[in-house]
Amino acid sequence: MTTPLTLHQSADLLGRYRYAELAAFERLGRRAPACSHAGVAAFLSEASLAHAWRARLVEERLPVSVGLPDAAASTRSPGSFLDEALDELAAPGAGAEGDLELLDALLGALYPSMLAGYAARLEIASPSADPPVVLALGRAAADLERVTSAGLRLAASGPPAPGALRGRLEAKLEAGGGAFGPLLRPR
Repeated sequence: MTTPLTLHQSADLLGRYRYAELAAFERLGRRAPACSHAGVAAFLSEASLAHAWRARLVEERLPVSVGLPDAAASTRSPGSFLDEALDELAAPGAGAEGDLELLDALLGALYPSMLAGYAARLEIASPSADPPVVLALGRAAADLERVTSAGLRLAASGPPAPGALRGRLEAKLEAGGGAFGPLLRPR
């Protein structure tokens, strides 16, 4: 794509980013206290707060203009696939093994999908219209990579996770066009 996004397209996409970050903040924050594995509980708490920070960062980049929806109205789910995936992540696990499976699903499915979504938007950024968006999404991606690295260090210290949850999440995210849905929605 060589044509810059319209204000409405940009608001839609940034709203979906914000929704995904806020939904992950809520679900992981709710799941953290239910963890049996202390390291995963601490990681989920940190990851949850990072999702909230990224949601705020994205909110500040939502376009503001007459005729555009406000931040709350722009913040919409990319689809039921994401809500179902996050609900599955937030469901109580089967002890420490379930916690490690959750960690595997985050690091192997959700976070790579989110990073790919941010990268796809950065690839089509307009040099004249999008510098603030580029800066914000670059920071969001760097923060997500930082959180992912911390999770990978934790995962290396425990037994390998089974991976069934990861497979289900990957399938849901792929079917929905990625964690944020497709770059542009069909009209």
